[in-house]
Amino acid sequence: MGLFLFASAIKNKSSVEIATTIKYFTSRRNIIANVKSYSEWNSSIQNKGIDIHDIISQPISMTTIYQPRNRWSIVIFNNCHFEEKEISKFLSYHLQTIISLIEVLDSEVWYHYLFYNGKQVDQFCSYPEEYEKIEELPLFKGNKQKLAFYFDVDEQILSPYLIRLSPANRPEFLFKKAHEDDKYALGDEWIFIDFWKRLGIFYPSELPEIVIFHEESI
Repeated sequence: MGLFLFASAIKNKSSVEIATTIKYFTSRRNIIANVKSYSEWNSSIQNKGIDIHDIISQPISMTTIYQPRNRWSIVIFNNCHFEEKEISKFLSYHLQTIISLIEVLDSEVWYHYLFYNGKQVDQFCSYPEEYEKIEELPLFKGNKQKLAFYFDVDEQILSPYLIRLSPANRPEFLFKKAHEDDKYALGDEWIFIDFWKRLGIFYPSELPEIVIFHEESI
């Protein structure tokens, strides 16, 4: 099985603000949210052999929130009982901020959704033919002008990332990079890290600040 990853970058909001809003969201959907600091949770799992760096491969329904960096807080959703698009839109509305949501599905396709004050203003998919309806394929091109406006970045820097992949052309992009100083090739499932970097967002390498466990109520 390939990589499945769901991560939102939330601008200008603290981890506590984000955790409080996530708990409010889950309470409206009959989902129990148990919020803990990372240190508190870590002390409780020391004998369970769970590595937080490999949490996306664990069958645990949880959300991890990382300390802000460059004004962006990263939230990683893992096996959650809700749609990541839905909660990202909710957070964007209730926190009145901009959110960049990344979805990676089975290491084959990556999505980017942009929310501003609760409105979805852009979306991109690297291979929409795999998961989207034929009539909706044009909706997933991504708009470099909008991205440049909302993130205050030159659109020419962003446009090389907005390419369509397919089984036919993927070999062509296995070693091709959008920019020479990127870490990942365009055909790599982790290419979104370089894309985020151009937006001023950094995927976390440190431990999270807050951990939220989710459980559907009976």
